[in-house]
Amino acid sequence: MDHERFRNLHGNSGSLMQKVSFQIALKSKKQIAEGTWAYVFEKPDGFRFNAGQHVRMTLINPPETDREGNSRFFSLASSPQEADLVIAMRMRDTAFKRVLGQMRIGNKLLIEMLLKSPHGTFALQDDASKPAVFLIGGIGIVPAFSMIKDVIERKLPRTIFLFYSNRRPEDAPFLGELENLAKQNPSFRLIATMTQPEKSARSWQGETGFIDRTMLTKYMHDLQSPMYYIAGLPEMVAAMKKLLADSGVSENNIRAEEFAGFTMAHKEAALAPTWKKHLLLVAIALVIVAMLILHIVIAVSIHDVGVGAFSLENPIVYIVIGLLLVLAAFKVKHLLSFKQKKAEQRDSKI
Repeated sequence: MDHERFRNLHGNSGSLMQKVSFQIALKSKKQIAEGTWAYVFEKPDGFRFNAGQHVRMTLINPPETDREGNSRFFSLASSPQEADLVIAMRMRDTAFKRVLGQMRIGNKLLIEMLLKSPHGTFALQDDASKPAVFLIGGIGIVPAFSMIKDVIERKLPRTIFLFYSNRRPEDAPFLGELENLAKQNPSFRLIATMTQPEKSARSWQGETGFIDRTMLTKYMHDLQSPMYYIAGLPEMVAAMKKLLADSGVSENNIRAEEFAGFTMAHKEAALAPTWKKHLLLVAIALVIVAMLILHIVIAVSIHDVGVGAFSLENPIVYIVIGLLLVLAAFKVKHLLSFKQKKAEQRDSKI
């Protein structure tokens, strides 16, 4: 989600846009995909929202915090008709998500929501004559899931296509629920595609590869008339916008939502270990150079004072020392690489 844009929409406490706030209690939580969890909260009396709308969640007196703060913006995965409020997220090693992950049933947090959604937000348009086409990647399914359920539950005469891209079935939040909805509702067509099905422990018989023009035209005869809703990482959103523009789709028929918070955190996590490893290698190289210089100094000193052969003058000693240092560097590098891979497996599922 584009947290900065929503932060600007909510503004500070002096914002002219009217907001409502509630304290809500956790009812349950469960893993819905690898590295992805859904949290179910009680729905306050009188709480009204539009399908796909977002809220700001703030931890109350958290036991820890970090520079990212105690608040996050989340799209609701639940529909307005459901009895509870549901959010879903990829888990990362941040203070906010650690605290949220450790919440017990009955613990509360604060939610805030704008009473009136600003123009241009990610919400289903009223014109039911146009098919609604969702182009979704990974966790971007959250607001789309809310909107699709809303249409089905209200029995609206709306044709819906969902092109849903993930790396593997294990990485696809709400995939099972979406498959059931598609079976029960002829007006809803689910086209799920996996970009790395060969890495899955499950057998996948559906589409493979990234969403492209060939895939769209396989299921839709007219690309220009529908309303398109795109949600996913910024790179995916940009690629889908270009695909639609190249296909002659008007910009007025496109709504997009970027889930950028995860991307930036992922990049920061990936860059930090790389920088540390480079620094380590430079340090080792400097140590080797220093030892070579020390060898020369000792050898010259011994020669000047007339001492006989000295073990440190033997270059084989320094070759052995160098090899030991290289071996130590390899071990440290291997350890860092192992820790990074484990962190990516835990926190970087797209």
